[in-house]
Amino acid sequence: MFTLPRRLKIGPGLINSINTTFELNNINGKILLCSDDFVYKKYGIIVREQAKMHGEVLLFLIKENSIQQAIELSEQIISNDIEYVIGVGGGRVLDTCKYASHMTKRKFVSIPTIVSNDGVASPIAVLKHKSGRPKSLGSTMPYVIIIDTDIIIQSPIQYIHAGIGDTISNYTALFDWDYAEQNGKETKNDLAYLISQTAFDIMINSKLDRIDQNFIEILVQSLVLSGIAMEMAGTSRPCSGAEHLFSHAIDYYFTKNNLHGLQVALGTIIMAKLYDIEYKFLIDFLKKYNIKVSPLSLGITREEFKFCMEKAPEMRPDRYTFLNEVLFNKTYNFDILFDDLMSELE
Repeated sequence: MFTLPRRLKIGPGLINSINTTFELNNINGKILLCSDDFVYKKYGIIVREQAKMHGEVLLFLIKENSIQQAIELSEQIISNDIEYVIGVGGGRVLDTCKYASHMTKRKFVSIPTIVSNDGVASPIAVLKHKSGRPKSLGSTMPYVIIIDTDIIIQSPIQYIHAGIGDTISNYTALFDWDYAEQNGKETKNDLAYLISQTAFDIMINSKLDRIDQNFIEILVQSLVLSGIAMEMAGTSRPCSGAEHLFSHAIDYYFTKNNLHGLQVALGTIIMAKLYDIEYKFLIDFLKKYNIKVSPLSLGITREEFKFCMEKAPEMRPDRYTFLNEVLFNKTYNFDILFDDLMSELE
């Protein structure tokens, strides 16, 4: 059974009407506000002052998106009899809150300050374990999501670019889901498939030539729909295929510090080329907003590229994608693919 957010608010100036949203959703009781030091000083204090009208508010500053940090947060939630967890910040804060809330069965209010990926609404939290490697963990979608587009449009442009990159990855993720079903590996959830396709369509078909308020609203809608598709499917399958496995391999074997959305955008171009399906429109779309995802831009060498292409399926052995077929039959020269990407994406 899937659980959707009770309320989703998207629009300008919402950071100043948190009180109204809380009233509409009967959020009252003991509250734990979570943020990092920088975001708390910029936006968290504004949220805290309004939250105080609805109960006692405690503060927890998050320093890292690790499983250990989520455990520490969970302990604070339980020991202080917290009823609501509010996360204000980026993926590091929101994923930690999301997983801790899931483990403690508390309601989570998500207030993102950047939208670099679909984690703002997804039932997945990406946290690091002791080795420093990222791990995707099943969680619960936020109870309430409040996205102030004024805050998002003021965020560093690279995060917006990454959010755009993450939306286009649905394109090949859905091809992979089709391919897995055709080969008897999985059964699709048709409604989740349709929602993911819609999330991709509203982004790629937008006629806006610049990143403004209207564009940000479309981007946020696309990312939220992707999160809903994953919740409905009970898996990240609608929005995650081999393009994500390639990105996971980069993160697992190399320290690049690239934003996830940019790496999966590159992975999407790669997989579209391997599938031999139309992909030039994706490149044109990325270039229209000056989004750079070539291996050179992301600091990925030829050797690293080839290595990660071969290791990608090992990131999730249970996830069957077209890349399994390519590697099994050795039907593609990764050197040629790398050269093509360098030529087309630079």
